Formats: sequence, C-alpha cells, structure tokens
Amino acid sequence: MSKTKEIIRFSISGIFVVATDASIYYLLIRFLPSAIAKGISFTCGGIVAYLLNKYWTFKQEEKSTAEIFRFVFANSLALGLNIGINEIILYIDKQAVFLALAIATAITAIFTFIVFKFWVFKSKG
Repeated sequence: MSKTKEIIRFSISGIFVVATDASIYYLLIRFLPSAIAKGISFTCGGIVAYLLNKYWTFKQEEKSTAEIFRFVFANSLALGLNIGINEIILYIDKQAVFLALAIATAITAIFTFIVFKFWVFKSKG
C-alpha cells in the first residue's frame, strides 16, 4: 500500500478515534469526575485506534501480544506528548485553547503515525 494511502487512512481513522473519545467523554462527564471520564474515553478511543490502524490502515492480520504492548506503550507516550504540548502552549498564553489543541493534536498525529507504522504495526515482509 502506498504511503499516501496509509496517511489518508490514518487520518480517517483519527477522525473516528477523536469522535469516540469526545463523545464518550461528553456522556461521562455528567456522571463522573473529569479525570475518570477522560481516562475511560481515551481508553475507548485507543481501542478504536488499535483496531482501525491494525486492520485497515496498516493491514496487519497477524495476532501479536507484543504488538498490543507496543501499541499501549506508544499510545501512552502520545498521550503524555499531547498533554505536555497543550500545557506548554497554555502556560505561554492561557487564551490560546484552540491553538494549543490544534498544535498538540497535529504533533501527536505525526508522532503516532511514525511510531505505529515503523514500530507498532511494522510489516514482517
């Protein structure tokens, strides 16, 4: 599969992941503390990300426990990166909420694409 097609599929998958995360967070925030709601919603988004990227974006059909652990580790790093970038931008300018979100999301997307492609879902052949 061409890299362009993978990038397009990764981007489409990302839309579904963000929609899953945001919608579950929106539903849970009414009933749970924000940190718990975010943890649950991020985990649900992560499950969607794993399934879409494994089977659709990077076409990896082989079952692998190591792959799951690599995904969880990479996704945890991505979460830390996302929060860190967001917090740095908001520290500089507390009013730049959308800018912080956009930059953190863009950098995290680039990071996860590279890590998913070349480490988590790397081709065997």
